[in-house]
Amino acid sequence: MKSNKPSAVLLAFAAVITCLTWPSAVLLCFRLGAKAFGISLFGLGLSLGPGLGVYAIVPRMRKQWARRVVLFIGGLSVMAFSLFGAVNLDMEGFFTLVFAGTMGAAIGHDLVTVIVGPMLFGRLVCGWGCWRSMVLELLPIGRSPGRRRGAWTFLAFGGLAATAGIGALSVLRSGHHAGGTPGGLRVSSLGWIALGFGVYYAASIGLAFVLKDQRAFCKYLCPNSAILRVTSRFSLLKMSAKRELCNACGACSQICPMDIDVAQFAARGFRVASGDCILCQHCAHACPTGALRLTAGLDMARETPFILRP
Repeated sequence: MKSNKPSAVLLAFAAVITCLTWPSAVLLCFRLGAKAFGISLFGLGLSLGPGLGVYAIVPRMRKQWARRVVLFIGGLSVMAFSLFGAVNLDMEGFFTLVFAGTMGAAIGHDLVTVIVGPMLFGRLVCGWGCWRSMVLELLPIGRSPGRRRGAWTFLAFGGLAATAGIGALSVLRSGHHAGGTPGGLRVSSLGWIALGFGVYYAASIGLAFVLKDQRAFCKYLCPNSAILRVTSRFSLLKMSAKRELCNACGACSQICPMDIDVAQFAARGFRVASGDCILCQHCAHACPTGALRLTAGLDMARETPFILRP
């Protein structure tokens, strides 16, 4: 059976993050006048500090509840930065800065969370810090009916193209800018930022109810996922299975919110090398033998086996 012993590594990490981020947040807010950065950094410290500490110490049956706390606080910290600084951190903001030929907060944010960072830590943000996912996981919708194929596979590229188009229009016609450097933000209208949040929530929540799948937006329409499926293939962090402990019960595949057939990886003792894994730990917490765990290593994702919709 899987041990409920608290993770000393996670507790130490949580303590270090708290000690580093909170004093820095106070300094940014009250001495440097960078309130948007300070408030967001405080939230990030709360998420990866005490929030992750709670995750480390609660029993396995409470782990997903604790992860959602980390996810919710982390998502709010991103929203706080966007709203207090009137800075668009999403892909529209990234493309706005690219087309405008300038640097800014959206460039750094998306490099860390979507482009370069996932080569190291995979789609960790999707499972632990996304402001859209924090709401989607609260929806009263049951287990995913399975992955849809065909045209659904390519919709994320349409979403990515749409965000690029919005970024281009923002520069060419509206003159909106997503954000600048910490010393001098080039701000957008707060109304546009709020509208962007509203559009994303309407699309993601609506799609979840239509398809009866909490993570439908993440699978089919999220513009970030078109990039993440590629960059996260090289991730050092992946779920891994001990073949000798796997009893082929299939619980891991049945509970995966991204419809990955984790059992196929586990039966062979492979790492779950998939560009769709969000490292949410559902599979590890559902495994009755403790065969699954998060590991670090060098490998590249294979073609992902999915649980398909009947």
